[in-house]
Amino acid sequence: MLGSTIIPQIQLPWPSAMYHRRFSASGCSLLLLACCMVSFTGCERLDPIATYSVPTQLPAKLVPGKDRMLAAMLPKGNEIWFFKVTGPEGAVDSVRADFRSFVEGIEFEDGAPKLKDLPLGWRRGGEKPFRYATLDVETPDKQLGISVSSLPLRENSWDEQVQDNVNRWRGQLGLPKSDKKWADAETLSVQAADPNSVWVDIVGETGGANSMAPPFANRTAPSGTLGTPPSQSANPSTTSVSDERLLAAMVPLGSNIWFFKVKGAKDSVALVTKTLRAFVEGIQFEQSAPNLSTLPQNWSRGAGGPFRYATLDVVTPVGKLDISISKLVRQQDKAWAEQVDMNVNRWRGQMGLPPSTDKWAGAQPLNVATADEGSIWVDLSGEVGGGTDELPAAAPPVASQANVGAGPSKKNNAVDYDRPEGWRDGRLSSMRLAAFNVGPEDNSAEITVITAGGDLRGNVARWLGQVRKGTVVDEVVDQALENANDVTVAGKPGKRFILKGDEDAAPKMAIDATIVPLGSEGATSLFVKMFGPAETVENQADAIASFLKSLKLNF
Repeated sequence: MLGSTIIPQIQLPWPSAMYHRRFSASGCSLLLLACCMVSFTGCERLDPIATYSVPTQLPAKLVPGKDRMLAAMLPKGNEIWFFKVTGPEGAVDSVRADFRSFVEGIEFEDGAPKLKDLPLGWRRGGEKPFRYATLDVETPDKQLGISVSSLPLRENSWDEQVQDNVNRWRGQLGLPKSDKKWADAETLSVQAADPNSVWVDIVGETGGANSMAPPFANRTAPSGTLGTPPSQSANPSTTSVSDERLLAAMVPLGSNIWFFKVKGAKDSVALVTKTLRAFVEGIQFEQSAPNLSTLPQNWSRGAGGPFRYATLDVVTPVGKLDISISKLVRQQDKAWAEQVDMNVNRWRGQMGLPPSTDKWAGAQPLNVATADEGSIWVDLSGEVGGGTDELPAAAPPVASQANVGAGPSKKNNAVDYDRPEGWRDGRLSSMRLAAFNVGPEDNSAEITVITAGGDLRGNVARWLGQVRKGTVVDEVVDQALENANDVTVAGKPGKRFILKGDEDAAPKMAIDATIVPLGSEGATSLFVKMFGPAETVENQADAIASFLKSLKLNF
């Protein structure tokens, strides 16, 4: 007589609807096979599969804040004077009262604003293109820069000029245009200016709608799967700089420099290259301004733009282009080659290209019979990244610094270096070859690596002004120059400066900066600058020295 067999119940990791199914005689073979497997493996229970929900938005604490802009437009004679500051909402809010009071009480001398007496904590900053002055303002959050600039006042079109400028600023903060008078700006009482001064106070997106923002800069991840490659993200119609080309000419005439420039898709720009060059070479001047009464076929006068004398619209079979024509006053205290280098290297940065130490930064001579000697022609094709037409741009993705910690790190094609332990990723831009934050999170300093122009003494004086109150006298600058340490960076001689702020300042600030002249004429230099609380700057002195020794230049 055969003994009865007890068949154990087997729980398999199948959907719940299939658990505990009774088997018919035809399924016995499968069941016996399962029993054999149980005899070898035991009756181990398998854990059910776990599922997780992945958020498609950044956590609230990681969402960037908003940007705020304060601006004033002051008509004075034939000029409009602009005072403007933009930055994180909290930082700008902390200077709002002082800023408005300063503008309302501004005085003019020889047609320009007097900037000798500044509010506490404000100081004159370095020179920048298209600006009469920059005022650096320290806040608990970050240093802000107030720009002071001017433009010609157009006759009988004050309301239109206000509308155009305010809507341009709204666009910079990602806000829609306003059809209201003055684009919803307010009146401002400035006794020293002509009537109808304007006050603007707007809040918008960090980075703005027109900026080259990094991923997630608009606070939410793109729709779709997290980690989508950049090529699949929100704006597929945007032309990458790898497909762009820039043509430009610098034409000196008397005390001015005239600029002719176009940037766009390579296919479009290629169709106008010969015509543009011939147009500039044959340009005629009337009352020291270019005569634009006769234009090539398919060219027309377009709408004006900020800082432009004129815009020329060009229609090509593969797209529309606009050629900007603008003017700057020639700097009499700087050599022509230095002014060319600075502008061409600025354009190279816009195209994602490293700076050049060649003569005229690689530009070519241009024959313009009606201009002074020294006209130059620029023809650049971008590689990666790049930015907007007139302003520094966000860094390309390949330049971001993802690996934290010690060891070699190559994050920008222009430089190689070993990153000291503890240095964290900093904010990059097309001007910055590298950037780091160092020291405690609540007392950190910023380190930047850039190339730029400017004379040695002028840079040192400007840095001293960033860490000290009031005007820095010549004797202090002289002493700082004398105390500089000789260093060698990438085989090139340089100077390292340790500049400390006032002892009674709270907080006390300091700068550790190294300047390395590049090229035979020294028109461009490498700057490695650490700026922050004096204690942090001092504690990072050895790390900076190690970083400088490891730095290698690929240009």
